[in-house]
Amino acid sequence: MGAAEEKITEAELEVMEVLWDAGEAVTLGQVKEALADRNGETVKTLLRRLCAKGAAAQEKRQVYYYRPLVSREELGCYRTRKLIDKLYAGSARQMVAALVEHDQLSGDDIAELKALLDSLDGEGGS
Repeated sequence: MGAAEEKITEAELEVMEVLWDAGEAVTLGQVKEALADRNGETVKTLLRRLCAKGAAAQEKRQVYYYRPLVSREELGCYRTRKLIDKLYAGSARQMVAALVEHDQLSGDDIAELKALLDSLDGEGGS
């Protein structure tokens, strides 16, 4: 992951959500329709910026089609790592501890985390 993921704005993220949800390349018109509350020229500008940043690609057919080059998961992991680095000095443990201490995790969340950690521990012991 690189600078492109770090510099994706919230407005650009809305456009990325449309691209991810589409599951295939979409036209500018389809993106504008999905973001009907945004000005069409703004959507065009956001797509152009995402392409320049390497987060999306543009392909000319009869009209331009757009598709994401970065997955939702890749961007989420990158942004989570940056958040942990910035707010918790790189310690994921401190982040989870803060969530637990401030009642941000439900019992189900904690059970899922325990199961995940147990499965990872089992893989490491093999």
